[in-house]
Amino acid sequence: MDSPIATATLQATALSALSNVLGQLLTCFNAKIPYNLSLTDVLTFALFSFLACPPNYLWQAWLEATFPGYATLLPPRGKEKLIEEVVTGSSSGRSPPDSLKSRKAAAVTSASAPDVQKAKRSLNVKNTAIKFTLDQTLGAAFNTVIFILGIAILRGQGWQAGLQQTREGFWPLIFAGQKLWPAVSVISLTLVPVEARTTFGSLVGVGWNVFLTLLSAKGKGKVH
Repeated sequence: MDSPIATATLQATALSALSNVLGQLLTCFNAKIPYNLSLTDVLTFALFSFLACPPNYLWQAWLEATFPGYATLLPPRGKEKLIEEVVTGSSSGRSPPDSLKSRKAAAVTSASAPDVQKAKRSLNVKNTAIKFTLDQTLGAAFNTVIFILGIAILRGQGWQAGLQQTREGFWPLIFAGQKLWPAVSVISLTLVPVEARTTFGSLVGVGWNVFLTLLSAKGKGKVH
């Protein structure tokens, strides 16, 4: 069985490369210049996504294990099972409450299930609010820092240049992200199984990465 984390990483890498290509083409179109793709930029964005996806995937798994969306609290072994299934695609016991397998099973039986069973599957609003808050504060800050710093380093600009760009670009990028990612997070945490959240984010990220590419092209050496 393929590892979900490996699958999500490869998908994120491919989507990041695609979004960078689209961004470069749009940049040429807007500037009314001949189309010219920078393979270095494509590979840089793709490599960054390849490196950044696994920690983000594990972050989502940890959030769901610690604050499950469809249970009040998971015992320690339950948390281990959830992370095991989300990361490896296998489980040594019963599927965790928000796993893809559990959601599919719930969907099959929901039509005929009694009200008591339906109540057990109700969304835990408190846990979801906690996950949303953590994802949009700690998660957003971490991803913004590693994006600006990581792209600078991958482009050979060095730590000092990367840190300077991080100081200059952190808040503008955070504020720009507030127009999109909070809504994406709400949808992801309430409607998307934990195994698919990184892929869902990557799909939305195609448009976001086009924006980042266009932003980067406006001032190379400043915000990338």
